[in-house]
Order: sequence, then structure tokens, then C-alpha cells
Amino acid sequence: MVEALLEPVVRIRCGPEDEARTLAALSRAGLAAERSLLHLVVRDADPDRVNEALVAGGAPTRVVVRERIGALLGWLLDHGGRTGGREAALEQLVRRVVEEGGLSARYAAQGGAELAQAATALHEHLMSSGAALVPWRAFVAACCRPRA
Repeated sequence: MVEALLEPVVRIRCGPEDEARTLAALSRAGLAAERSLLHLVVRDADPDRVNEALVAGGAPTRVVVRERIGALLGWLLDHGGRTGGREAALEQLVRRVVEEGGLSARYAAQGGAELAQAATALHEHLMSSGAALVPWRAFVAACCRPRA
């Protein structure tokens, strides 16, 4: 089991029609959320734990960083793990995870060479394990660097 990585904000993209079910799922897991302009926000929480609470509670919503990591993993699978010549696209996908998750003050995308190596390792992990999930802590360690 991967140790939790608490983040100051965990964003959940949630329309008004799904808000009650989402808040109920979070509440059952002992989590509280507040409404921001475009998201529900859980403070000082692990994105994976919040997402697990949403799934277990039957909420139709997911944590924004989990959605964006899913898009990145889909891109990796579509390209067979080959990132040569696609470093800018890869970096943009990682930046979207961080920015849309509201964490760009905390993290930046790794540089091109480091990110290409991380992407290759992530692809190998996906193919060897059959797992379609990369934990938040593993994503941050592989694809991001802390901001000063």
C-alpha cells in the first residue's frame, strides 16, 4: 500500500445535479468539502483517498487529478510508451494534471528527459501489472518536481 500524500486542496469537478450525492459519499468517509466557483474542494487530504470515497459512495464524480492522470495514461497506452519527439505533449499533459488540480504553486512538471524516462517506466508498469491506476504519490514522484 502506498503511503498517503496530503495535498492542501483536492478538487472535484461537480455539477449541481451531482453535488448532493458527492457530498454524501464524502461525508460517509469522514471527509468534508466546500464549494468553490467550479469545484467541490476537500482540504488537506490525499487525492486517492478522496477518489476512493467517491467510488465507494456511488458518487458519479471523480477527483480532478485522477481524471487527468487517466488521460495521461491513455495517451501513453495509445502511443505504446514511445515518447520520442512527443516530449512537449507529455509535458503539457503533466502540467494539466497539476494546474487543473489546483496544485501548480506546489508542483511543476519534470523536464523533458526526466519526464520521458518516467513515462517509459509508467508504461512498463501498466503493461506488466495490468493495473490502470498509478497512485498520486507515485505520479508526483515520477512526473513532478516540488516548487521552491
